[in-house]
Amino acid sequence: MDVDSPSMAAPDAEVPTSDRCESTPEQPSTSTTGTPSSAPGASASPAHQQQPLPPPPAIAGPRPAPTYSVVNSIIEKKEDGAGSRCGHTLTAVAAAGEEGTSGYIGPRLILFGGATALEGNSATPPSSAGSAGIRLAGATADVHCYDVLANKWSRLTPVGEPPSPRAAHVATAVGTMVVIQGGIGPAGLSAEDLHVLDLTQQRPRWHRVVVQGPGPGPRYGHVMALVGQRFLLVIGGNDGKRPLADVWALDTAAKPYEWRKLEPEGEGPPPCM
Repeated sequence: MDVDSPSMAAPDAEVPTSDRCESTPEQPSTSTTGTPSSAPGASASPAHQQQPLPPPPAIAGPRPAPTYSVVNSIIEKKEDGAGSRCGHTLTAVAAAGEEGTSGYIGPRLILFGGATALEGNSATPPSSAGSAGIRLAGATADVHCYDVLANKWSRLTPVGEPPSPRAAHVATAVGTMVVIQGGIGPAGLSAEDLHVLDLTQQRPRWHRVVVQGPGPGPRYGHVMALVGQRFLLVIGGNDGKRPLADVWALDTAAKPYEWRKLEPEGEGPPPCM
């Protein structure tokens, strides 16, 4: 992505000596016999008449916003692409291994899940998760990978215990792993358990993560983010009855894993999804 930088002043061009705003010390005049002296009211030389250039006007107002240019556009349908769907997640995963070696895996975008239609309307995917009573048709649990460097989609077939088909879930990258939580499927809300897609090796693997104690509970339409490269934070969503505004945290560096409900100070966001 190319971002046009805000306008910047160009460096001063080379100015001819006669146009530079520099003052030259006046040299004392030397009288020569037979040379008439200048008359008292005579005009000064043009060099002495030139006035300094005025400073450039200050640019008022806010700095213009950056603009974006399309550097690559993929419009054709790929055989291994995900196709039309909604409620899926697309997670950026950093490269793994040492570049130039056989074990190197470049940066990727991992697409998981999503639904192809609402119940009773299989023709067109919905534009949003909708209300608490939503039922999705064609919910999936497939995994697609977009290789950023090769500009190519591929479908992954991880081993292990995969999550159930779902949409409106959350996904967050923790290193070279993608953590999946929550969502809603054809049978209703998905379980609150965590699933991890490990992309460290050439063959991806699913892991089901056991978390101690109470947690956020089944929900969809929420958000999850990794904070400080360590803490998973879950906020908001819908539990099938009402929108939520609670905040939960999980320390990925402490075992056994355990959710902890946070009570932030100040005025937080209203219940939302």
